[in-house]
Amino acid sequence: MDQRNAFRRTVESGEVAFGARASTFSPTVIEVFGELGFDFVWLDFEHMGPSPYDSRVFEDLTRAAEAGGTELFVRLPSGDPSLIRKVLDAGVRTLLIPRVDTAEEIREAVEATRFVYDGEPGERGMASGRARNWGSSDAYVRTEDEEVCIGVMVEKTGAVEAIDEILSVPELGFVFVGPSDLSVQLGHPTDKTHPEVLDTIEGIEAACRSAGVPMGKIANEPAAIEDAMQAGYRIVRMGGDLASIRTTLRERLAAVERE
Repeated sequence: MDQRNAFRRTVESGEVAFGARASTFSPTVIEVFGELGFDFVWLDFEHMGPSPYDSRVFEDLTRAAEAGGTELFVRLPSGDPSLIRKVLDAGVRTLLIPRVDTAEEIREAVEATRFVYDGEPGERGMASGRARNWGSSDAYVRTEDEEVCIGVMVEKTGAVEAIDEILSVPELGFVFVGPSDLSVQLGHPTDKTHPEVLDTIEGIEAACRSAGVPMGKIANEPAAIEDAMQAGYRIVRMGGDLASIRTTLRERLAAVERE
């Protein structure tokens, strides 16, 4: 297994990493997205898909990503350290932790990804899974600490209130802004353009820029993607497999004359 994380390198270099969602969890779709040139493929294990605790699930998924020249971007259901270690040992290198409230939650999650953390022993454990090339990689410890990238989804008011403390957590790779759940938390479900939601997002953006932590968001239309880039976002997810199928085939079907 190639242990390098091109997604992390792209973001840390100041470039924009573009991705798409694979709701089908299909290795074929992941490989195709990679061939298209996407930097990452978003897999949402929080709301759907197989169990992330079954490490065998990731064998074909990580192989497909490697074959296509892309990276998996895995949103876990929680920041459980035991789950984090299991998924990383299966060969995943980029993780997103949702629904956090405090910096301590993030620190615990990030520490679980590192053999050495903040100058002290980390909470990552030695393993012989795919991340270590089934036990044959002598550089496993060093490369994992250099290549793994973990981010946090800021989508709860608790995280907004603790944003400065969260951004100060060592080795935090990025912040992904979640306007949909923020709208729920702020009492305006589904209204992502409500003034309170927009003001809250502006505050998150300002804090991230000040701390120098890369930001990510979902932007589907070209104009929205350009706006995100102009605002300093370095991680952009644009669409996905099911949405693309629905839009493209609906238009084609509607264009066919029926008797």
